[in-house]
Amino acid sequence: MKNRFQKPKFAASGIAAVPYRDKAHCVQVILENFPEAPFLPVMTRGIRWMLEGIPCLVINREKKRITMAPPEEREEELLEFYDRVEQGDLNYFATTPKTAPFYEAMIDAIRQNPPPELKWILVQSAGPVLLGDMLKQEANGKPCIFHETLRDVLIKGINMKCKWLEIRIKEDIPGVEVVIDQPETTLVNFTSAGGSGNRDDLISAINEGFVGLTCPTFIHCCANIDWSLLTDTNADVINFDAYQHAVEASLYAREFRRFIEDGGMIGWGIVPVIEDLLEKETFQSLVEKLEKAIDGFVKAGIDEELLASSSWVLPCCETVLLTEDQSDRVFHLTREISERMRSKYGFSSQGNG
Repeated sequence: MKNRFQKPKFAASGIAAVPYRDKAHCVQVILENFPEAPFLPVMTRGIRWMLEGIPCLVINREKKRITMAPPEEREEELLEFYDRVEQGDLNYFATTPKTAPFYEAMIDAIRQNPPPELKWILVQSAGPVLLGDMLKQEANGKPCIFHETLRDVLIKGINMKCKWLEIRIKEDIPGVEVVIDQPETTLVNFTSAGGSGNRDDLISAINEGFVGLTCPTFIHCCANIDWSLLTDTNADVINFDAYQHAVEASLYAREFRRFIEDGGMIGWGIVPVIEDLLEKETFQSLVEKLEKAIDGFVKAGIDEELLASSSWVLPCCETVLLTEDQSDRVFHLTREISERMRSKYGFSSQGNG
């Protein structure tokens, strides 16, 4: 049985990476569109903000590349890392203003002037499988997820960082519910016919990334995968690309039904973030797509009222590859769709527990 967190009832939010360059403008856009559930933005294409506290890093600034050295070459770093983990020294894994000034800008804005509707703050780190796939071993170029020690380092490092983030935000903004997103956007590399991942190992890695968190946990995956892989994890929210993959996801209705009845929630990524797709869609066409997607789940046996109360409304993915104006439109559409769905099902943004 999952923890019984407050239900979103079609609350709207976004995915972290954005194209904005001015922090004040970025904060304003997010709070205007998602006052109930703002997210901490990521305003960089780099990954240094994910890695503070992680040992064995090899940073090549000339090639703009980060890899991981063989652990036996960094024994001192490795020992300190495990000592810090064992001691529960969360501050060692803090995301600092130096690497994530965009986090600080949003937290400061909310602390100083919290929106009256505020209930959640969504925070994105990295999924352990994703980060282990992105970071390569310096010795042979293979993903670090396939190296036992480096995989363990990344899982524990992510977990400690997320625990620090949860505590830090709750201290700065009392009463808010933090939602921790550990996206796993490359799972298809491991779960496709030609993939090289072991199901139990993948589920174990994902679950270990969430160990000790007391807040809702969130997995964003915009590829089409075997969705039972995620319904079998301990995540509280599964966010998928409902714009492109709702029909395929509904084939796993039995698994989603069990997941939702157990307290899980669905994030409908319904607003496209690919320029050509975004240009051809309207508010009404996207509402119709979402209604059709929900209907597909209901016809497959999921209780409509429970599904509706357990639903988030989100873009399909991050908006970082769009222009600022296009990103503005994505967020505005997401908010409008949320309002329409709440009206349809009799939900209001206030008193939404």
